[in-house]
Amino acid sequence: MSAAISTPEPADMPNEGHQHPPVILIATEGDWAGRSLESVLVAHGYAVLRSGDGEDALALAKRYQPDAMILDEHLPGLSGIEVMKLLREEPGFDASTPIVITAPSPTQRQVRQEAYENGAWDFCTHPLEAETLILKLSTFLRARRALSEAREQALMDQTTGVLTHQSLERWAEQLAARASRNHEPLACVVLMPSDAKGGPRANETDQVTGAVSSFLQLSKDAFRRSDIVGRTADGRLALLAPDTDGDGVEGMLARLRAAIAEASAGATGFPSPTEFKAGYWAVHDFASAPLEPSELIRRAAKALDHISNPSPTERLAMSFDKIPIS
Repeated sequence: MSAAISTPEPADMPNEGHQHPPVILIATEGDWAGRSLESVLVAHGYAVLRSGDGEDALALAKRYQPDAMILDEHLPGLSGIEVMKLLREEPGFDASTPIVITAPSPTQRQVRQEAYENGAWDFCTHPLEAETLILKLSTFLRARRALSEAREQALMDQTTGVLTHQSLERWAEQLAARASRNHEPLACVVLMPSDAKGGPRANETDQVTGAVSSFLQLSKDAFRRSDIVGRTADGRLALLAPDTDGDGVEGMLARLRAAIAEASAGATGFPSPTEFKAGYWAVHDFASAPLEPSELIRRAAKALDHISNPSPTERLAMSFDKIPIS
């Protein structure tokens, strides 16, 4: 799939402190209507992605993560409301993205209600009042930026730059729901760097924070874009890995060690590449093992606890399913 993005001249860009113009995805039933709306948006400083098909609009939204969307209800394939519904269910899609639904006038009352019930920020009928729509978009995008800044401050651990425990659990809920619905694999890994003597203990907050920060510096390039990285309640590093089963976790740990080996070459004051421990829990079909999302993280942490005092012969990675029964 390819897409062309129409961009404004630098002098036309909104003066709101951003280097790049906001990207608006528009999907209209008619080509003329799409081109007309595109020209108005570009003239007001927005970059535009344009589509004339519901399924194509859905794919573009997932790929490009636009700043806002204008979707015609009467699209071929999927309607604008159907596209919006599917995006709102997508874990990787930002739920704060403003979406405006458009439709011919007159429109049945239930269609308008359905749009708002499924997260539309506004519902407009044709012919569109371009100047009013531009003012609304500007307001919506300011609100989205303010929300994003507040959310980042609240949900991001300011010391390590990864998600807080509360945010990690919210992601666990979303990923678990999708994996259960689609019968997909899902895994959680809890990691802790350590020296041969055992390294920082989970109840020593300052030491854990320092160890996690150092570990992230060396391993960040090994994480996939789809992996969700955060901290557990006691400060250890946790990774939610969609579409990943037990074999996938073992492969990921091997990649982590290789990445750390390369990044730490010549570095001092940090454990050797093989000296981090990992506890994990993974399942091939999450729907077959219904659990509370927080249980994902708890099981991985419990597996890690079983290797918290390593001996020379002890494994440095353990699955929850392999914990010895006492």
